[in-house]
This record gives sequence, structure tokens and C-alpha cells, in this order.
Amino acid sequence: VHKGLFLLEKLQAFFIVEVPQQRYIAEYGSNVTMECRFPVDGQLNLKDLSVSWEQKGLKEQKSKEVYTLQKGEEDLRSQHRDYRGRATLLRDKLNLGYSVLQITSVKLMDAGSYRCLIDYRGADYKYITLEVKASYTRINVQIMSEPAEEELVLTCQSEGFPLAEVFWQNEKNLQVNVSVNTTYTLTTDGLYNVTSMLTFKPNASENYSCTFWSKENEETSYIFTLGSYLLLNFYIGVATICVIVLIFLEIKQIKCICFRKPGILLVVSEPRLVLLLIYTTFPCQHICISSPKF
Repeated sequence: VHKGLFLLEKLQAFFIVEVPQQRYIAEYGSNVTMECRFPVDGQLNLKDLSVSWEQKGLKEQKSKEVYTLQKGEEDLRSQHRDYRGRATLLRDKLNLGYSVLQITSVKLMDAGSYRCLIDYRGADYKYITLEVKASYTRINVQIMSEPAEEELVLTCQSEGFPLAEVFWQNEKNLQVNVSVNTTYTLTTDGLYNVTSMLTFKPNASENYSCTFWSKENEETSYIFTLGSYLLLNFYIGVATICVIVLIFLEIKQIKCICFRKPGILLVVSEPRLVLLLIYTTFPCQHICISSPKF
């Protein structure tokens, strides 16, 4: 009997679980596979194999059962609700001696330490660390004008983890700190919803950029091209004035013409000039009522 126990312990001592990679980094919302390896020695007898994956979160005392294979049969009765429908074992890899755990739609709470325990004619386990990051890859932007103050308000908003700082720069790469207001809230998934607003008096020759930065993630930037925005608003304003004038002339039953010279827009009534709008090249002549001869 003692000799048999000694041989069993000796066999178990040669059974070693290994991990080719001890640390994994996954992006929030992606899929991740983690792997540990065990000796098979020939053809795998699945009925002799039990596999257990457990996770211990960064701020949790109690472990969560992620996936269990008991004597070759999947056993999800004790699987933690956080992993239901998201965690599975790639069964086709078992014959190679690979226990590959796949987690889909990775969440922030998936970060932590994972124990891979294998029981197959011997038992052993190893730990693997999973880190989860959420990069600020999508930046939502908005440009608003404050006519009374002759100011523009540039807004950048994004979600990610961990908390990012937001830097504003002009096209000369000079950091802008005046009139910057940055706030954040937490989403139900634990992401930081960061919003930053820059208020300033615009200069058509300058562009501005907002940059989301954290040491764990690559920085993400968005560049505001103000020249195009200001020019577009300028044209819209000119078109609005032109339409209002033409409606007025129509009500007064005055024939009119929009006559464009290079760089000058004129609204003319018969028989005299009634309005010189502004220096521009906006094609206002397309919306005129009639075009009398001069």
C-alpha cells in the first residue's frame, strides 16, 4: 500500500501545468483567449480530464467560477453570473494538451488573476493575469458659437478607462489652459465619460486640437480646422441675408438681380442699387426673382 501511494505521488510530481504567457492585455469589448498547458502522453482520455478556471478580481476577496469541465463533461451549474454566455473552453484544443479559455465582450470587471487547474492523472495549477483597458478611440466633437460674446466653444467627449487627462493645443503646439473646463462621470460599465470644453475668441488662421491621454493607453487626438468652419458660417450668414432681402423685394413687387463680380456680391433693384452685401463669391444669382436688362 505504501509503495503504491509513493508511486502515485511520484507520478503526480511529474504532472506540471505550464503557461506560455503569464500576462494578457485585452481591450474593452473585445474577445480574449488565455491558455495553460498540461502533459497528455499519447491519446487523451477525456473522461479522466477535469479543468477548472477561476477568477479573482482586483478588488474582490472571493473567487468567481468562470468555467468547469468535470470528467470530460461541461459543468456550468456553479458558473458565476458575470461569465454566463461569455466564457467557454475551446474543446478542440484539449487533445493537444491545451486548456484555452475564451471570454467574449470583455468587461472591466474581467480584470484580475485567473487560476487554471488541471486534474488528469495528476493535478497542478498556474495563475494568469488579465488586464483590461478601454482606449479613448472615439472622440465626439461639437462647435458652438456665442454671438453675444463673439466666442467659440469647442467640445470633445469620449469614454474610456482609466481616467484620462485632456490637453488643448493650438497649431503652434502651445498648450492652451485658459477657459478650459473638463468634467467626467462614471458609466454603468465603469468607464469614464470625459467631456472637455474650450472657450475662446476665434482666429481664422489658427486650428486647435484636443488630446486624451493616460499612461496606460495611447493618446488620441482630434484637430478642429476653424478656417473651414468660420468660412462656412460666413457663407450661411451671407445666404440668409440675401434670401431675406429677396423676399422683401418680392413682397414690395420690385424686380431684382443678384450680380456677381469677382469678389463682390451685389443685390440690385430697379432702378437703383439698394444693397451692397459684402465681399464674397457666394453664387446668390441662382435665387433671384428676375434679371432685368441694364
